[in-house]
Amino acid sequence: MNRGSASGGTGFSLSSYAAWLRRMARIVWRSLREWCGDSAYEHYLRFVTKRPAEHRKLTAAEFYVEQLNRRYSRPNRCC
Repeated sequence: MNRGSASGGTGFSLSSYAAWLRRMARIVWRSLREWCGDSAYEHYLRFVTKRPAEHRKLTAAEFYVEQLNRRYSRPNRCC
């Protein structure tokens, strides 16, 4: 029985499957970083570079502290 390829006739080679798997892993990793907020500083840098130079760019540590202050400075109404 001749299937036409060593991969069982599916049309996928091992290298194309590995490339597809790497792309999917990259997409999952980016999505996870977006979901948990880990990529917020990269978004901030892209935003600041599009704005006039009147604003000073924050370092990663300054950005993190600013985010914490913004998150926890609001009153908590849970109780």
